[in-house]
Amino acid sequence: MFTRFSSSAATKFVIAIASFFILTSLVGAIEFSFYQDHLLMALMPATLFATTFLIGSGWLALCCQKERLARVIGAVLLVELLFILWLHAYSSIGHLVALPLEIVFPILMGTALLFLFPPTTAVGHVLWPIGIACNLVIFVFLQVSVWGLPILPNFDPTRANFPALTLVSILLLFGTVAYAILFKLVNQAPTLKTIPKRTLVTLMAIAAIGFGVWYSMTLNNLTTASNDARTKITMIASMIDDTLVQHRKLAQSIQERLTNIDDSQNFQSLLQFDLATYERDYDIVRGFVIYDEQLNPIATTGFGTAFLEQGFLSSQGLYDWLKASDVGIGMVISRASLDTDHPTFMFSIPTRNPQGEFVLLVMLLDMTKVVDTKYLIPYNNIQAYLQLSSKMLLPVGGDSNEMLTESELKNRHPHYVSAQATLNGPGEATFFSVLRDYSELRVDAVVNQLILWLTFAFIFIYVLAEDNAQKLSEKQDELRFLARHDDITGLLRRDVFNSFLQACDRRADDRFRAILFLNLDGFKPINDSLGQRLGDDVLAETAARIRAIAPNNAQLARFSGDEFVIYFESSKAIELAPLAEELLQVIRKPFLINNLEVHLTASVGSVSSNGSDRFATDMLQHAEIAMNQAKQLGGNLVRHFVEQMALDYQRQVQLRNALQLALDKGELEVFYQPIYDTKTREIVALESLVRWREDGEFISPAEFIPIAENTGQIIPLGEQVLELVLRDIYQHPVLQQLQIGVNVSAQQLQRYDFASLIQARLAHHQINASNLTLELTEGVFVGEGKATVASLQALQDLGCSVAIDDFGTGFSSLSYLNRLPADVIKIDRAFTAGLNEDPELQAVVRGIIELCDYLGKTVVVEGVETAEQCEIFSQLGVQRLQGFYFARPMPLADVLKLLNS
Repeated sequence: MFTRFSSSAATKFVIAIASFFILTSLVGAIEFSFYQDHLLMALMPATLFATTFLIGSGWLALCCQKERLARVIGAVLLVELLFILWLHAYSSIGHLVALPLEIVFPILMGTALLFLFPPTTAVGHVLWPIGIACNLVIFVFLQVSVWGLPILPNFDPTRANFPALTLVSILLLFGTVAYAILFKLVNQAPTLKTIPKRTLVTLMAIAAIGFGVWYSMTLNNLTTASNDARTKITMIASMIDDTLVQHRKLAQSIQERLTNIDDSQNFQSLLQFDLATYERDYDIVRGFVIYDEQLNPIATTGFGTAFLEQGFLSSQGLYDWLKASDVGIGMVISRASLDTDHPTFMFSIPTRNPQGEFVLLVMLLDMTKVVDTKYLIPYNNIQAYLQLSSKMLLPVGGDSNEMLTESELKNRHPHYVSAQATLNGPGEATFFSVLRDYSELRVDAVVNQLILWLTFAFIFIYVLAEDNAQKLSEKQDELRFLARHDDITGLLRRDVFNSFLQACDRRADDRFRAILFLNLDGFKPINDSLGQRLGDDVLAETAARIRAIAPNNAQLARFSGDEFVIYFESSKAIELAPLAEELLQVIRKPFLINNLEVHLTASVGSVSSNGSDRFATDMLQHAEIAMNQAKQLGGNLVRHFVEQMALDYQRQVQLRNALQLALDKGELEVFYQPIYDTKTREIVALESLVRWREDGEFISPAEFIPIAENTGQIIPLGEQVLELVLRDIYQHPVLQQLQIGVNVSAQQLQRYDFASLIQARLAHHQINASNLTLELTEGVFVGEGKATVASLQALQDLGCSVAIDDFGTGFSSLSYLNRLPADVIKIDRAFTAGLNEDPELQAVVRGIIELCDYLGKTVVVEGVETAEQCEIFSQLGVQRLQGFYFARPMPLADVLKLLNS
């Protein structure tokens, strides 16, 4: 049960049990204060409701993690146990709700110790399992005894308080369950404050309804039994009173008849006749004894002779009663006869004979016939006693003739009712009624106990259902959260953020709005080299740092893999630069992930608006444009959006789209620029250069080539240029006598087997590989990637030449020239301008040329524009020259004319 329950559900179940205990104590207090004395037995004795209140409060204290309060409650339980022991020793109270002290003691002592030593303590960790096991054993013994198999020691089923015992059994079981839950969930259970009030109210309502139904039914059973006991007392008292009145009138009738006779003979005849008639007509009249003036018996009738002979009238007390009977009719019970099968009570009837002599008639009445038992058959389960004195209780209205003292009755029958009744003659009389057979009460109690079982079953089902509903709700909340938020960073997803911005645009106002767009610099290499899990950790930490410094009302989103967006509004304009710089600073701080220190920077673009001059969706695009510009400038930088950025971006988008159309339509052209031999001034090679004409005007390669590089269009562009060059070579034999250079992008080498493509296209056009020179910028060789070197080596193996273009402008290192598979080194035009005035520059160029000459590599100088530059490079030993001094890039037709001339 505990493994299926969540800690929250288990805590709710404990709270429900605690509420049930406290409710029991409150109802018990009401019962004790107002009507418990009217019941045959206490449904909830004082010690029971006091104990349940303390235990329920103790559980709530533990649920609220108030261990000090729990210890105080444990101490109070010990005091209560001492009080019970005192009652047992000095007040003749040997049972608590009919439980023997041998059972009460371990229950209360164990409970007190469990509260004194909570499960969080070392002693409690050992003590709690023992206490739980003991309570379960006691529950089994108690419940089996309640069901009719008394296995508890000193358990008397003939006088047990079964209604209270069934309640105690349930409390013991589910109290043990509460202990087990608290022990199982030590340091895990949520506090009472975390439980919704609706749940608490519902649990209390279920407990109250279940307990209320059980209590009302059980109380009704007890009230019925108690009323039956009182009804029997009332009926017996009424019968006794009627009998006393009837026979007192009979005695008065005899007295009057005898007093009015003047003749002694008639007196004697009437006396004999009346006495015989009364004995015959009234079963209760057993006989008469007649005394003279000296109180000497002079005649007897019926049972009077035996009664006199057995000495029942010889006691001093009866003599004094007889002596005082001359004042009127009196009544007395023969104490001596109570111990026989014929208990007798007597009426004294004083009179005088015609001679004036005192005559005393004693009428003997059978006490067993005072009450007509046929009217008491419905109450045979109840035995009534008439209290003659504290030491003399006379059984009436039943088949028992055993006299008891009051203390004997209370010891034998701890559950009884007493009532006062006024009898004609004796006055006030006290009656006691006790149950002779508890079996019916036990059956009712066991049946009613099912309500308590069902109550806790319903509580369990409710808690389980609510727990499942809560888990489902939490799962739905989680799914809703995941649907709106990124699962790595917890920030808004891109689509949700875009919807949010659209909602902001629909709300027209003049509030200040701002967006900061952040992109991590160099995150991909970290993610690729260290693994995706560590990369996710870096992203999560980045989001946490952004969240820590973002404005409180900001909406944060993970826009893509390593891009984040901050959007916020304000009633007044805010300077974005400090916040953007702070973003850079927090990102620059080292990331410690799995004991690895990772360093990152970021590029940030920002944009702001007064709320009416642009839409939030447009602002997002502008912030991204500003971020891209910061990234193009090297990263670790903030750029605030200005309108020129949007114009440049729109131009790039237009060029990209137009370039794609040009590629699809095959509108690209190839121009050629001659390369001359320094000594012979003859054309020895050509460099092919792509040209793009749109609407009759050329677009500068410096403008569209970077766009193609960024969009991946460089691959189809390069392939198309290669195809045009190979076609020209095939169609014009004069070109087959030269080396034709074709520029190759790094992406072409990295994305597929470029050497195989070249081989296939050369074979298709039937062109010798030696006619082709593949020119790559030196950036391709950064890191000397093995794949790149292998690709270039494969091209050389085909017979193609490999040239390093723009040498000296990027990542040049003279140390790796001998390790690269390159045949031609093309020195960038940056070394030609100002060469004649700069001796140091001449020295650098001379060093490059000498090293290349030593390594057997051909040197080509680009950007030669004057005769003076030609002379200098000739003196430096350059083999080939290229530049406007000789010829500009030209269409194929012009090149062919130049070659033919």
